[in-house]
Amino acid sequence: MATTITDSVSTAATTRPKVDYISALNAGSGLNTTQIVDTLVEAEILPKQNKINEQVEEKNVSISSLGQVKNDFTGFDTNLAILANQNTIVTASSSTAITVTPDSTTALQPFVHNMTVSTLAKAHTLSFPSYSSANAVFDSSGHADTVIFGVGSYSGDSFSNDANIAQQSISITGTTTIQDVASQINSLTSTGLSASVLKTGDASFSLVIKSGLGANKKIYMSAQDTNDSNGLAASLSPADNVIAAVSYTTPSNSTHAAKQVVAGVDSAFTFDGISITRPTNLITDLVPGVSLELNATSAADVEVGAAHDETQALDVLTAFVTEVNTLRISMTNMTDMGVDGGDGGPLRGDTLIRSYINRLKSITTTPISNYKDDPIYLSNFGVMTELDGSLSIDTLKFSDYFKSNPSDFSALTKNRVTSGNALVQVTGTGNLYKAGTYDLSLTSSDNRQSFTAATLDGAAMVLENGTFKGDSTNTLGINIVAASGAPDTRIFIGNSLISSLREFSKSVLTPGNAIDSKISTYSDEITGYEDELAKLETAMETTRARYVEQFAAMETAVSSFKKTGEYLTNFMDSWRAGLK
Repeated sequence: MATTITDSVSTAATTRPKVDYISALNAGSGLNTTQIVDTLVEAEILPKQNKINEQVEEKNVSISSLGQVKNDFTGFDTNLAILANQNTIVTASSSTAITVTPDSTTALQPFVHNMTVSTLAKAHTLSFPSYSSANAVFDSSGHADTVIFGVGSYSGDSFSNDANIAQQSISITGTTTIQDVASQINSLTSTGLSASVLKTGDASFSLVIKSGLGANKKIYMSAQDTNDSNGLAASLSPADNVIAAVSYTTPSNSTHAAKQVVAGVDSAFTFDGISITRPTNLITDLVPGVSLELNATSAADVEVGAAHDETQALDVLTAFVTEVNTLRISMTNMTDMGVDGGDGGPLRGDTLIRSYINRLKSITTTPISNYKDDPIYLSNFGVMTELDGSLSIDTLKFSDYFKSNPSDFSALTKNRVTSGNALVQVTGTGNLYKAGTYDLSLTSSDNRQSFTAATLDGAAMVLENGTFKGDSTNTLGINIVAASGAPDTRIFIGNSLISSLREFSKSVLTPGNAIDSKISTYSDEITGYEDELAKLETAMETTRARYVEQFAAMETAVSSFKKTGEYLTNFMDSWRAGLK
């Protein structure tokens, strides 16, 4: 940014000597010609220079103010990003036995369910006790040289290895300690096994091995002597060469069974009276949009649910209105023309910024489409435009509308893909699909019990594993699952109000935008003004030299006249003296 050049003429004038020695010696006219020359030069150059400096200052102020507008839009977009995807639905549980946590990646809908927890999922845990130190030798018999680990399930003494978890083994020597074994187990990949050495008394240590949660994640641990005459067993079934003291392969065997301290079991609970088991305590596949974490067993029903929260919605709306008002007021003050002699704003009358103000107003008053059959307006939620252009909230009107249409609030904060019928589930992946309302037509050959084809947006959809996938330019990434009895319906793809405002902000802030172009133009103009000031400096010296030359000639003439006068005076004085 250019800096305004100071009044060079005045500066030059004040730094030059103000003493006119010719006049001081009474050798010329007696006038202070140096001061006269400075005054004449200032009178001729200074008004032009001041005007240019004013223009430079005005452009500098405009550049600074335009930069402030960009900063305002940056803050606006950042704060809107925080409000985007805010959900007015809150989750709750009537007991600490179950925690309900929203999943931000899935659309959450209100629900209420009753659950009881009879059993928590537990990890199969084995303990090999009675070691005197953490560095005690694992196999005191010295026979084991390999320990094979499997993860799976038992039916009596018959073990079935999990097909997705390959068996793995570790090597044992006569000096391998229980700490060494724990380290080797922890380094096994993809087994889900973990091991540690636990101090159980003053001189008592146990090797503890745990699996993942669930009845199908039990541990098979076979310490084997591969030098045994029977050789290494070809499968995970117990063999003669298994060293029972440091193995767990046969649950019915008392030596083996003594190692089990926790049986691996699935969680067991009821969900609205239906008995359910899962190999985990974190249930993510029962209620879309939430995770249910089982923390403890419960003797009575636990009510879990989600519901729209009016207070939270009003807080989000208030924050939104504040952000819009802050940006609008800042731009309005900058473009204010001023009244009753007022100075106005630094960008008074700027058409670009005024267009941004108008665009902001247009977005907040335009109906929001593609969320349902009828458009949704910001004013539905009690947001009103005041005479000065600011937004305000009628909380009574907000409350009335929100109670009747809570799902409409997502039109303000969340992009949404929904169907017009509950029997048609629709989701969107990626960002290729476009906002709009599209007709879905389903084809069935068994009275709508199942569907063999579908069209969306007038284009045939692709059927993959029971899911119809959008295949038009507008619907790429749209996935539809139609339940039995589903009717033809409409698919709504809506862009939220906040999304539209963020798109506007990004257009303002994109490199090479209109503000940057304007700043560049002003900077070029300042460079031109600086060139003009430099030319005035040169002109000032030329003008000064001309005036100095003219006044020097005048002083020479005056000095000559004075000498002639002195000669005549002396002559007359001599003549008078001769007459006496």
